[in-house]
Formats: sequence, structure tokens, C-alpha cells
Amino acid sequence: MHIERVQIEEGFLDGLDVSFAPGLNVIIGARGTGKTSLIELIKFCLDVKGHTPETSRRSFDHALSVLGSGQVTVTIADGSRRVMVTRTANDVGPRATEPYVAPLVFSQTEIESVGLQSSGRLGLLSGFSDVSTDSAAERDAAAEARSLTAQAAALRRELEDLQRRAAEIPAIDAELAKLAPSEQQLSTLSAEAAKRKAELDALTSDISRKSVAEAVVARLKQKMDGWRSAIAAAARTPPLQEHWPEAPEEGNPLAPIHARFAKVQGYLKAALDELALADGEVSSIAASRNSGRLASEEKARHLRKELETLQAGAGNVARQGQQLRERKAQLEALKALLTQRTVDLTTLVSSRGTVLDRLEELRDARFTSRARVANDLNKVLGPRIRISVSRAGQHEPFGAAIADALKGSGLKYGDLAQALAKKVSPRELLEAAEADDIVFIAEAAGITQDRSERLLAHLREADLGAVGTASVADLVDFQLLDGTDYKDISELSTGQRCTVVLPIVLRHTERMLIVDQPEDHIDNAFIAETLIQSVLARDPTGQIIFTSHNANIPVLGNADKVVQLGSDGKRGYPLAAAGLETVAVVNAITTVMEGGLKAFEQRRSFYARHKSS
Repeated sequence: MHIERVQIEEGFLDGLDVSFAPGLNVIIGARGTGKTSLIELIKFCLDVKGHTPETSRRSFDHALSVLGSGQVTVTIADGSRRVMVTRTANDVGPRATEPYVAPLVFSQTEIESVGLQSSGRLGLLSGFSDVSTDSAAERDAAAEARSLTAQAAALRRELEDLQRRAAEIPAIDAELAKLAPSEQQLSTLSAEAAKRKAELDALTSDISRKSVAEAVVARLKQKMDGWRSAIAAAARTPPLQEHWPEAPEEGNPLAPIHARFAKVQGYLKAALDELALADGEVSSIAASRNSGRLASEEKARHLRKELETLQAGAGNVARQGQQLRERKAQLEALKALLTQRTVDLTTLVSSRGTVLDRLEELRDARFTSRARVANDLNKVLGPRIRISVSRAGQHEPFGAAIADALKGSGLKYGDLAQALAKKVSPRELLEAAEADDIVFIAEAAGITQDRSERLLAHLREADLGAVGTASVADLVDFQLLDGTDYKDISELSTGQRCTVVLPIVLRHTERMLIVDQPEDHIDNAFIAETLIQSVLARDPTGQIIFTSHNANIPVLGNADKVVQLGSDGKRGYPLAAAGLETVAVVNAITTVMEGGLKAFEQRRSFYARHKSS
């Protein structure tokens, strides 16, 4: 796959139409002729992001400034397949005839600085084809884990409420025990009183059962209301539809898709209709139970009055006994619900554990791929260059996420959050918060158990799902052998950083590669001994596009195509675009890159005179 053609309309490079070849392509020209602008427009058209947020922004702004209201079109060849990609300044993204694999593009600034940032080094390593980055499977697993965590949190709140209410049963038993002598006395007054008491006891049991049933129906109705609200919100959204711009006689290829959207809307409305029927049935059951309970309570009132006529105070005793037994029956039913909800929570947490296992497996596989790539690169680039990868080594973003979750806690959470991020994985923190594992967090963060308790209490009120599924990026380190010691890339000069990054960039042999002025900050010895050797070692069908001021790159690299740009100050345009050995290209290299034929001859004479020394 290679970029075959670039066409630009309007802007500084208006009218430019150049072709590129597989292999090495070098764009040359005096400063201000548009070499970097051409690279930025290719990058803009193919929607290639920078290796840092700052370089992405600068590249985008540069492209818009030179394109104006124009359009850039890039044709990518892949065997017999041709993909045309077009973009204007007003387009939110590229418009392509088919899917394509974007090239790797490195600006001059990125070659100098990409190795200094953790995200840049990680992106450079992840650019190799056998390293999968954030995949759809990983996003789906994280979303499912967050959903299950939210459901588990809701279940825990319900369980806490059920446990609190069930805890009332011993107090009710104590009240019934106090009332028992008075109730027993009613049965011994007379046969008539005993009969009324037995009837009342039977009604009390019936009322209790109906009260429990009403509570079950009420809970179901509450859940149905929430379900109906969610579906109704989706149903109120107009069906997705886009107007097709072509003439009606050509037909609208989106029509069948619009029909499917309309079906979805119909299904939502049908679901609401079904819920309305279910709601009516539930309401009918609730009304029936309520009327039956009211009738039973009316009978109970009559019986209590009759007991009161037989013995003063008997009705009040019976009423108290009925209320206490009804309340106990409701709470006993909640105990059964509590048992069921406990099982539900256990099942839910187990399911989430399976999802989190899957998420970790995906991330472990990605780390394994990166470690394998690093190992392969070390075999080729070592011992001078050394690359290492640490699993989940970039703790700072995770620490920032913990700090956000702890805002408003009253804890000094800045350093605390970073300490936790280094010692505890997102999953461990999630499970510790849910289990209220105060000791574990205290030991991990090096804090008192009192602070640990406060921290966990605040975390449980935060979005634990987001905390528990946070992706802690792998840490990639680059080192250069300087004498007998390895130095980290952060300790190197700009030129040394380039000597580390460029060979890694050029190992992307399976991708189209574009680099703007790779020779900056490196000497000709490195160009000849390392850069050119890396270029020549690549598959000749793999494409490289360089912009350069250094004649060694097209000449020693045996460029397949050289494009010379010129400018009249208002517009840039191609002066030559041909193979290395053509007269026009030889003249261009001699004039632009060698400083003219006279300067080249003087250098050659100088080298010849001093060859023996």
C-alpha cells in the first residue's frame, strides 16, 4: 500500500498534482516552498493525529492555514485497489471511497520530542501492526463492568435498607411478648370473647398476607415505572433520518436503513403499549388486594368493638396485637427478600468478576504484544538502543482519577491518590471500597485506619465503576548506550534523542511512513551509517516519504522518486518530479541540496586532496 497521488485545490499549493512511488520518495526545495505544508495537508486529509495533543493541534492549524477554503485529495494504491480520500476545511473528517490504513507521520518537532513523553513513546511502540490498542472488545468489557458495578451499588443500598428494616423484628417480638398476657386474658373472659378473639386472629393473619402482597406489587410497579420512563425517552426521539442529496430518479440508498429505523421506533412504541397493559393488570391486582384488605380491616374493626363491649380495653389490646403482627409479617417477608437480594448480589459480583477477568486478559495481551515488539526491536537496534516496557507503569493518570473521586472528602488527597495509584490496581481499589477493607487500603497507602475509613466511605459515593475499570497505560522507556552506561532519553541531547527515535520509526516496515526533515539535529555520519542503512533494509514495496535538505538522503538512499517544490512567494508548485537519475532531478539536487555544481566540485576536490590523510 502506498500514496500514489496528491492533488490540492486552492490555498498556497493550489493546483499541485504530484505522484509518488513505492519505496523512498524525497521532497526537496528551498525553504518556504511548501514541503512541510504538503506533509501537513496529507496528514490532514487522511486524518492522521499527532503523537501528542499539542502537535495534533499545531498540525491541524497549519493545514487549515495553507488550504484555506480548498480541498485536498489523496489516492492510496493497494495492489489493484485504489482508495480516494478527500477532505475540505469544512469537513469534520475525511471522505473515502473505501476503508484505508493511514500512514505513520512524524513532524520535525515530533522526532525531537516524541520520546520525552510517556504517551509519545507508548504511541510509537503501539504503531506496530501486531500491537492492538484500545479495542472494541476492551471498551465493551469496561462498559459492561461499569454497568454491573452500578447495579451492584444499587443492590447494596437496597440490602442496607432491608437489613435496617428487618432489624426491627426483635423489638416487635418484645412488644408482642408484653401484650401476650392481656391477649391471653381475653380468651379466658367468656366463650363469646374467645370466639371473637379467634375470628380476629384469623382476620389478622389474612390482613398480614394481603399487606405483604401489596408491598410486592408496589415494588414491581415502581420498577415498571422506571423501565417505562427509559423506553419512553427513547421513543420520543425522532427516527434517525438523513436527506439523500442526489436526484430522486437515482433513488435513495438510505431508504431501507430509514425503514429499519422506523421499525425500531415501532418496536419501542409496541413495548410501551405492552407495558401499559402490564401496568393496568398490576393496578387491577393492587386494587383487588387493597379492596380485600379494606374489607378484612372493616370486619376486624367490628370484632374489636364487640370485644370492647364484652370487656373494657379488649378492643385496644386486639388492635395493638393486629398492628404488631401485620408489621411483623411484612418484615418477615422482607427477610425472604433480603435473602434473595443477597444471592442476587453474589451472582452480580461474580458476573462482574468474569467481565473484569476478560478486561485484564485483553490488557495483558496488549502488554505482551508490546513486550514482544520491544524485544524484536532490541535484537535489531541493540546494544546501542534499548527499549523496555513495564505493565501498567503510567500511574499518574490513574492517580488523577482517584484524586477527582476524592474531591470534597476533606482529605489531603493529592499525594494520597498518587500513592494509592502506585500500590493498588483499579480493580483492587474497587473491590476494597465495596468490601470496606480499611486495613488493606491503610497499609497500601501508608495512612492511618481512620483516614482509610474516611477515604473508602467517600469513594463508595463516587463512580466506582469508572475507578475500577480505569486503564493504567503501560510505560515504555528508551535508553541510549553512551560510553559504557545507558542513559534515559530524558537525559539526552536533542540530537541523541533523534538517534534513538529515528531507527525505531524506520522499523515500521509494514506501514506507509512520512517524516518531515529527519536529518535535523543529527550528523552526516549517523545519516550514512544508520539512517540510510535502515532505509535500504526496508521492503522496497514499503513507502517512505521524506522532506529533506540533505543530499545524502535521496542519493545514498537511492530514492525512487524525488519531488522538487518551488515558490513565487505567493504559491508553491512542483518544479520536478521524477526518478533519481533523471537530468531534472540531478540538477535539482545539485542546485538546491549541494549549493550548486561549483560548490559540489570544490568539496569533491577537497576530499580528493585529503583522501590519504
